[in-house]
Amino acid sequence: MRDTSKPTAALSAGLLARKGLARKSALALGAAAARPDALAQHLAHTARATKEKAAFTLRLDPARRLRLRLAAAVTGRSAQQLVTEAIDTMLAEMAELEPLAHHLAATEGRECL
Repeated sequence: MRDTSKPTAALSAGLLARKGLARKSALALGAAAARPDALAQHLAHTARATKEKAAFTLRLDPARRLRLRLAAAVTGRSAQQLVTEAIDTMLAEMAELEPLAHHLAATEGRECL
């Protein structure tokens, strides 16, 4: 009889990282977050390994997806434009990000967005 008290984890390719591109978890960054310079250095390292634009998957429940599609149709804008604008608005409200963004930009020798 099989013991079902502990589920077994499946090992998949999604759990693997390319050499040199593995990132620390958010929990591991907790100590660095207390020191903005250390966090900025870590982010500078990971930012160099990424492209100018990155794609990611956004999973929405059916109701949100429908509303997003309707908003796109009503406004004549793409869902991408609407989501990007919403993210920009949220990030602008997080004042603690601005000093980190400027420090990171200065570290890399570029202008901050």
